[in-house]
Amino acid sequence: MYTICFAVTLVCIGVTHASVCCFPKQYEANQGLMKATVKNGQLLILYGNLHYWFDGVSRREVFIEDLTVDGYNTRVTVLKDYNVTNTKYVISGNHCTQKSLTPFKEGCIPDWATKLTSSSYGLKNSGMNFSVYNNSASTVTSFLIASEDCFPILDISAIPTGSSPYMQVVMPYNFTLGILDHTVFDIPAICKPSSPVGK
Repeated sequence: MYTICFAVTLVCIGVTHASVCCFPKQYEANQGLMKATVKNGQLLILYGNLHYWFDGVSRREVFIEDLTVDGYNTRVTVLKDYNVTNTKYVISGNHCTQKSLTPFKEGCIPDWATKLTSSSYGLKNSGMNFSVYNNSASTVTSFLIASEDCFPILDISAIPTGSSPYMQVVMPYNFTLGILDHTVFDIPAICKPSSPVGK
């Protein structure tokens, strides 16, 4: 079985500057994903759906990823606990792998991002205003479309050159403010020290 872990980051983050705007402190959402990568001259196509929980108060994140990679279906759960264990847990089948995390970062549009344009779509009374930002950094070309109240609508990123160039499109949808079920952040038994697997 082909297994891949792919945790999506919606915006270019990790800077200490002030931000244009930041996403809500607690929310959950779905994400549609498509990514094309070239490795060793071969084209690799990945697509799928993810459900994502973000808790900026307790500094935790969870992804449940249902992905198709070149015809192979896989489900991977990624739990990041920055607050208690500072560990990323990756669960695939009956295996759990663990690694230390870098410091927690808020999901924000950084102040160095360039606003390219503002516009709207839909009807005047029921449509949505949005802005397009260029938040490219280093070798990554990245564009984010966000609503006026800083909800991401579409994220497009790419590394056009190098040994493994790629292009990726992420579309968040079905946002829910707050966390309805905090047990999604519980560390699975398979990942605990007493478990015979997952080390």
